[in-house]
Amino acid sequence: MELLQTVFSDVNWWVVLVAVLSTMPVGYLWYDLKMGFGKKWSKLVGVTEKQMNDSSDMGKTFGVMLFVSLLTALLLNLLLKEYAVTDFVDGLVFGAVVGLVLRGGAHFIHNGFAKRSLELSWIDAGHDMVSVAVMAAILAVWG
Repeated sequence: MELLQTVFSDVNWWVVLVAVLSTMPVGYLWYDLKMGFGKKWSKLVGVTEKQMNDSSDMGKTFGVMLFVSLLTALLLNLLLKEYAVTDFVDGLVFGAVVGLVLRGGAHFIHNGFAKRSLELSWIDAGHDMVSVAVMAAILAVWG
């Protein structure tokens, strides 16, 4: 219970909200079919362009994404305060390491057992690294 009190004490909820919402443009650009890794990613996972553009049931998908991003932002906020990271660049680097190791690493494990390509793991892990780095930089400076 003490951990929960620590996590939620002194949380700047507006900054957490901005950090959570920052994941959306990062994901959009990363997986965009024209300028991001969307074409390659869709081919590697077997999703057609039509399926990618299908917006049915996206409320659930975005709901889960935003909830997980909220949990990530709260954990990052706690870690950044614990290690007194308050600089933009330090927050960016800290977030990149956390994103690559903790969230990105899961892609390598799961995709490895699912016999998916290493290239897919790098695309997804790269997204997580950048997304968490941006979140951490925001939280470090304004959190």
